[in-house]
Amino acid sequence: MLVSGALVLLLAAAACGEDYSAVASIFELGMGARPLAMGGAFVGLADDGNALFYNPAGLAWVKGLSLLSSYELRLGTASYGHLSTALSHFGFGIHYFDFGEVPETDEFGNVIDTFNYRNYAFVAAAGARAAELPFLMRMPFAENISFGLKAKILRINTLDPGSGTGFALDLPFLFRSESPSSRFPFIAGYGIGLIVENLIGPPIQYGSGHQEAWPKKATVGIAFELINQVILAIDATSENSLRFGAEWTPIPAVSLRAGIRREEVWMWSLGMGVRYRNFVFDFAFVIHPYLNSQLRGSLTVFW
Repeated sequence: MLVSGALVLLLAAAACGEDYSAVASIFELGMGARPLAMGGAFVGLADDGNALFYNPAGLAWVKGLSLLSSYELRLGTASYGHLSTALSHFGFGIHYFDFGEVPETDEFGNVIDTFNYRNYAFVAAAGARAAELPFLMRMPFAENISFGLKAKILRINTLDPGSGTGFALDLPFLFRSESPSSRFPFIAGYGIGLIVENLIGPPIQYGSGHQEAWPKKATVGIAFELINQVILAIDATSENSLRFGAEWTPIPAVSLRAGIRREEVWMWSLGMGVRYRNFVFDFAFVIHPYLNSQLRGSLTVFW
């Protein structure tokens, strides 16, 4: 029933969805090196601070406090990074995208000046299990179901009066089982997630008077943990994108990852994570068939 309902919502969002514009594409870049190395398949997993971006309903299971930062360099084009924090039920993050110096030309193609093009985004989210909500605590599987809410603010800095601002709300959901399956004992746990993006949000307003609507988009994700060492995840979006990811943790301190995603073209990704005491360093490398490769590293500190 949960899967059927998620697919219905996914198809409904597909009927009214539009492609992201270039200015709002900062929200397509993701967060953290771990999900990126897994092909971006994280909506059904959402088991660490990266849940803030991919599926904040997963914040309902977060314990303690974590601080996560990452930086990505696309050689010859742009840089992207974020600083985020997550604690039980809540998460906050600041993201930036810097395209660097852009040449301004006249009608003959002569460079007459340069200007900067930057995007800044602030994200705040919350997640809670149904068992923690008075009006839902008696529903079946209340301990396994969580809901969330994600708010994001976008600021675009470019030539005046072209700069603009906008905000939108996302609605996430997650069903998580952390108990071994009686029928399939090799499955140590699984999760089914859904996030509907830009469900509510006025158009992005520019100083020039131009307005740009937030397109609605939905993503359904499923993740399985096998024999406490391997995680398999898959996401499908209303924009006909597919994401596949795998993570193998042969020893507690090291994780190896691989993924593939389809967003008009197929892109492969590889990465790994190393944990030492309260620190985790993750690295991801993405191969694009036509554009420059992505390199992203992230550092997480736990308390």
